[in-house]
Amino acid sequence: MANMNLPRKLRELRESVGLSVGEAARKLNFSSYQTLTNIEEGKRQLKASELPLFSKAYFCSLSTLLDEQPAHERPSLLWRKTPPDNERKNIEAKILYYCEQYTLLEKLLGMTEEKEFRCMEVKVDNLRSNFDIDSLADEIRSSWELGGRPALSLSSIMEQRYGIKIVYHALGDIGSGASILHPEYGPVVVINSDEAPWRRNYDLAHELFHLVTWNAFAPEDLKDPKYFDDIEKKAERFASTILLPDAEVRRSINLRLKKEALTYSDLVDIAREFGVSTIALLFRLSNLRLLNFETAKDMADDEELHALDRRARKNEWGGDPNTTRFYFLAAKCLRKGLISRGKFSAMVEINRADVDNFLRDIGVMEEEGAKIEIMVA
Repeated sequence: MANMNLPRKLRELRESVGLSVGEAARKLNFSSYQTLTNIEEGKRQLKASELPLFSKAYFCSLSTLLDEQPAHERPSLLWRKTPPDNERKNIEAKILYYCEQYTLLEKLLGMTEEKEFRCMEVKVDNLRSNFDIDSLADEIRSSWELGGRPALSLSSIMEQRYGIKIVYHALGDIGSGASILHPEYGPVVVINSDEAPWRRNYDLAHELFHLVTWNAFAPEDLKDPKYFDDIEKKAERFASTILLPDAEVRRSINLRLKKEALTYSDLVDIAREFGVSTIALLFRLSNLRLLNFETAKDMADDEELHALDRRARKNEWGGDPNTTRFYFLAAKCLRKGLISRGKFSAMVEINRADVDNFLRDIGVMEEEGAKIEIMVA
């Protein structure tokens, strides 16, 4: 092909997603890894029909693939538990490619100026004590109007009002989540879709702490494990405080204490009411000095409490989580003729023949319908 930089770029893109030559060759359906080696060395011409295969395997758009500039290293996410290097690169490439598509939809709809999220002007000096962390959580809960049960509205407000891209990805035992304030895609939070719903709520709040304090901690400092562990403890405190408001927790407990002593079942009910794990509630009660820390720790290990918790929550898992906003934006672009059905099906990863059923299942329309006039005051 005329672009002499392409072989080198293909190698750089392969390495950026953590794939060996053999692994990439299998993804590309080449019968031998030598075929890919020859392409990367410029010994074998790349066919135009093969470009989409590379685009999918390396999680990059065709325009990025054909750009003559060298492939830049992709910004890394801030992981709670960093996966092995090659695995991390592959996961991050998938996530950032998804965010690229997400951002494209926003641009097509002219929504890029609607993003209201800004890093808070928080300095390290203002994040020293537990009181500081609690104050920050209370400030955000109030200004974001999260209400008395923040877990019920947090993901929606993060996405809809502040343009934070929430990506659900199966992470297994790698970790609960990651986050990044990307220079092009904006704020992004990655949540482990393998986690329980109540744990995902907590993870969202945890990663929100990293976003709002993104400018407070220098990236090079975060590479120090001891320093990062301290920041993680602050993020846990923040998540606990924002999801379990002091006054609301006390009110919920007092309503039950008026009738009789608090029981294990009451604790499980309160935790479910706030959309958090029962263990998270126990340690929040300890933070609020409503429960001795050692008592909370012993109860967290009590099998009777765990058994009650499992029985109460057995029907709460539901289906796999997804980013509803991304689907709605894609459907809106399809409806307005901004993307084709083929592009839509590729974005939401379904067969083109299943588009109508998919739209019906998620409850969105493909037709615009009649126009209406709104009186503006």
